[in-house]
Amino acid sequence: DPALHLALAGVLYSERRYHDSIDELNVVLRLSPNDATTYALLARAYAQLGDREQTMQNVQLAEKYAPMMPVKRNKPGSGPSSIYLSTGSALSVLGDNAGAMERFRRALTAPGSDRVGVRLAIAQVMAHQERADDAKRQIALALMEAETGDTEPVTGEQFVQAADVLRGLHEYDLSQNYLERARAVGASDTSVRIGMANTYMAIGDTVRAKAELDGISQDADTDPGYQYLLAEANIYRQEHHNAQALTAFAQASDAAGEDQTAQDSLLMAGANEGLRINPTVSLLGEFSVSPIFEDTTVYVLDSKLDALAPVPVSDIALLPPPRSSLQTQGTAAYHLHLKYLPTASGFFQVRNARGQISVPSTSSIARRDTTDYSFNFGLNPTLRLGKNVVTFDSGIQGTIRRDSLSPRELNQNLFRIFTYGSTSSFFNAISVSGFIIRESGPFTESNLHSRTLVGGLDFRVGEPWGKTALLTGWAASDQQFTPNGIENYYTSAYIGFDRHFSDRWDVKAVVEDLRTWRTKQDRSEISQALRPAGTVNFRPARNWNVQFSTAYNNTRGFHVYDAVQNGFAVSYAWPFHRNFRDESGEVPLKYPIRFSAGMQQESFFNFPGPDSQQFRPYFSISLF
Repeated sequence: DPALHLALAGVLYSERRYHDSIDELNVVLRLSPNDATTYALLARAYAQLGDREQTMQNVQLAEKYAPMMPVKRNKPGSGPSSIYLSTGSALSVLGDNAGAMERFRRALTAPGSDRVGVRLAIAQVMAHQERADDAKRQIALALMEAETGDTEPVTGEQFVQAADVLRGLHEYDLSQNYLERARAVGASDTSVRIGMANTYMAIGDTVRAKAELDGISQDADTDPGYQYLLAEANIYRQEHHNAQALTAFAQASDAAGEDQTAQDSLLMAGANEGLRINPTVSLLGEFSVSPIFEDTTVYVLDSKLDALAPVPVSDIALLPPPRSSLQTQGTAAYHLHLKYLPTASGFFQVRNARGQISVPSTSSIARRDTTDYSFNFGLNPTLRLGKNVVTFDSGIQGTIRRDSLSPRELNQNLFRIFTYGSTSSFFNAISVSGFIIRESGPFTESNLHSRTLVGGLDFRVGEPWGKTALLTGWAASDQQFTPNGIENYYTSAYIGFDRHFSDRWDVKAVVEDLRTWRTKQDRSEISQALRPAGTVNFRPARNWNVQFSTAYNNTRGFHVYDAVQNGFAVSYAWPFHRNFRDESGEVPLKYPIRFSAGMQQESFFNFPGPDSQQFRPYFSISLF
């Protein structure tokens, strides 16, 4: 019975089991080879799998047999119109918006057209094209035609579909209004509540979003399904409950079939939480090799204060030459979920840096082979301010620093107190992140003691869902050495923008003003640089990312140290599978193991000599 196999294929498609749906549709074709509906559903299934060649082949066959489809009375959306709607939807999934709109135009004018369904499909495409006014106009036309009797009345599920489009356009009040209308005409309570929860989440109101989902879970006869699990997981993520979010995304991914949305979110949650050892402990790890280039303003201060008299800018032979270090670092981190405390986190880190560095405590440039052993512990409370969330990471850190080449200049024991914080978007317009650190400790091979205060604030101005945002911020560092009376003071202020062109392309550009002061007993000097910089991120495939960066350091009044820094890195995330048993049972989890490699280069184009250009490799492995 081909109709039975076709119905089963439709059910499998709705469960996002596209390969299984294709298998059933191929059975239908053997029994009924000239059925346009079968080819149209095949086109949609192949489109979901990203197979353009098979999609286009089945679009052509579906449209070839579409004129043979009968138009049934009192059944809108039958006949050729339904085929054009399906083939248009398939092309839309592939990103062929022009082809999709052409099919939707045919679907509108074909006999027996479900004009509401077609106009909602058109509105969806226009929303993806960021044509908000045109998309809202299509929804309004759909309702107007239904009210005047030109087509069948709007169903509850079509009101839900319209609400989803409006939510994607960030028309949240209007989306809620359409969901209420959907409920009034008999839409599924589950789909309405999930739509409401997603709308509340979009404006950051996780309390009301959770209340909507609780209304579903309290009904014992209701199976929440994939959309419910995905909404629940997103609520946990917004509340920074990473362990619960990981489990919820795993359950959603298990119910997702071949849809990639939950799987991508599961990998992100796994990266945030780490490998769960048991319900209390999660572990993370990273190993990296990366270059350290000193800021160009430091060279200017070294030339003015390291010698008995400042070195003139024209005497290049006596100026400090360009330098760098290569840093090798291994980190083992953990998260602790304790019953009556906020989530705790920390790490043990071993860091080695080899090369040359400016040592302000002794007014010298030293060769180093420095190894730091650091122990860190902090608490991560989350506070709610109305609809907004503020997350903190506050704690302590101890570092034992030892150097085999310059122990007198660098050997030190350090103790740090820190607080990092970030907020959600206030008024859907501005979010803030910042930090403050105090670190101090004695040198072990000399009668010196350092105290460092560091702090900064970063602002993102723009709608959270917007593609363009203004970036600005300020940071400062004050480092004092006693009893020799040396002080370093540093400030950075920047402004720029971030532009998301698509899911694959992101561009960031900033201009930074850097200022450095150094006081050495009765002498003091200042150095300043203007630093425009840009970064391009490109995601060619799901697990791949490519990043290019460039920066120009214009060292004001000391252009011999003008420099250009360029870099690129390629990274690949490999999903690691592991089953974990918690209070809900055994859950299949996924974690990303990320491999990154690249090169960074610094060029002092006004400074002659072999050190004017330096190339340094970059490599890292992030475990979970």
